[in-house]
Amino acid sequence: MGHGLDPDGLTPLMDMVLGFLYLSLPTPPVSTSSSLSAADDVTGDDRISLLPDDLLRAVVSRLPAKDGARTALLSSRWRRIWLSAPLVLVDAHLLPPAAGGGESGRRRPPRAGAASRAVADAVTRVLDSHPGPFPFVSLTCCFIDNDADHLAVAARWLDRLAAAGVEELVLVNRPYPIPGVRLPAELFRCGSSLRRLYIGAWELPDTAAIAVAAEFPNLKDLVLGCVVMMDPHGRDIPLLLAASPVLETLSVFGILNTLRVRLSSSSLRCAQFCLSLTEEVAVVDAPRLERLFLWSNLRDTRVRIGHAPQLRMLGYLQPGVHVLEIGNTIIKERTKVNPRTIVPAVNMLALHLRFGVWNEVKMLPSFLRCFPNVETLCVESSEGPESTNKIGVKFWQKDGLIECVQSHLKMIVFREFQGEQSEVSFLKYIAENARVLEKMVIVMKIGRYSAPMELVAKMRGLESAKWASGGNKLGFLLSRLRSGGTAWGLKAGMDLSYDDPFMCL
Repeated sequence: MGHGLDPDGLTPLMDMVLGFLYLSLPTPPVSTSSSLSAADDVTGDDRISLLPDDLLRAVVSRLPAKDGARTALLSSRWRRIWLSAPLVLVDAHLLPPAAGGGESGRRRPPRAGAASRAVADAVTRVLDSHPGPFPFVSLTCCFIDNDADHLAVAARWLDRLAAAGVEELVLVNRPYPIPGVRLPAELFRCGSSLRRLYIGAWELPDTAAIAVAAEFPNLKDLVLGCVVMMDPHGRDIPLLLAASPVLETLSVFGILNTLRVRLSSSSLRCAQFCLSLTEEVAVVDAPRLERLFLWSNLRDTRVRIGHAPQLRMLGYLQPGVHVLEIGNTIIKERTKVNPRTIVPAVNMLALHLRFGVWNEVKMLPSFLRCFPNVETLCVESSEGPESTNKIGVKFWQKDGLIECVQSHLKMIVFREFQGEQSEVSFLKYIAENARVLEKMVIVMKIGRYSAPMELVAKMRGLESAKWASGGNKLGFLLSRLRSGGTAWGLKAGMDLSYDDPFMCL
């Protein structure tokens, strides 16, 4: 509405996907909430101007572009400082008052697109007046359509940023509709300096153009959100990986045409796929891959794990929904494990399961046997269309031991507990067989239970179980998740210094 656009044009799915996109964007390294005064409060002396030029440049580089430009009005010295300081450009900081917030921000501009045009003009002025460098640039409010003049302006910006050596670039186009506005090929000329790249709400150029132009020798992080990939053979992501020899994190979400992914990269450490029409994710050859995350994809997905000797974190697998293939073996009910059907490096595993659906529950033991060294297990439960309440503890034991439960499991977090007997049976099996278990946390779903006393009785049965680890390890929390939400987040997954993306520890 702030841009004069009609929010009723968004479908619920697109609203969710775009919300996910904007939440995933990086926080700019400047603040709009602080103020800068050159005068001492008591004496009125200008002490800031007494500082050396290098320190003043460091100060100006931490200001929003609009505030940094204002310092150039103070004197010729300040103008030289502004022109020589690295500039952080965030177009959201340039929004006119009618679109930027406050009481006036609640009103729709008089003309659709007026705010976007004003911001685009301001971005052009900044890029024309400052020589750079531009360490961080975020363009999320200049909505480009297929108008030739609009595309020419966007191409000119990207040429300018390439020349100035932009290091971190966020390029998110108009929110809706997405298909039909092709990303300017000039983006791929920025590759020599880019370290982080976020692309949102664009259509990728054809694969041949990417293959010729793309070269990202320093790119560490790549995020593709609400992006249209037109190549039917799924070559876009492999080509981007091939053009990024030091890429460490890849996040892909909101892809609403069929997505097939083959991961072959000697540098990739984290790959994330969610809210997309993902048909297949195949880890072909990824010797440094540590994290693989899939969440809420919009169709049944085949997950193939080939060469990934360092894969430590994996989620959210959905037994009975995802087709899991390890090596050349498709994991089925009662698949016998052998060295070719296990992923031994995984020590943190997250599963999404509807315990009321038999076809999902019956696959759970087979999935768990494929990951014999899991120490932390996160289970997200959800309500299913069926009810399977006849599953007791014996079901989990009938096919023999589950290695990770018996010998390695230290923590289990069971989220969105529905109160079904099949859930209780599974948790009781864990309690009575996990010999090194240190903690079991059950996160209760608010508003789910119509008979609280019956639920209390079930929990008492679990508390009185014969705990294999030598004592009750049970704890309870109340869920804070909205319906359909998850504890995992894209930013947490990408942060390789953060060792708990599933919020377990």
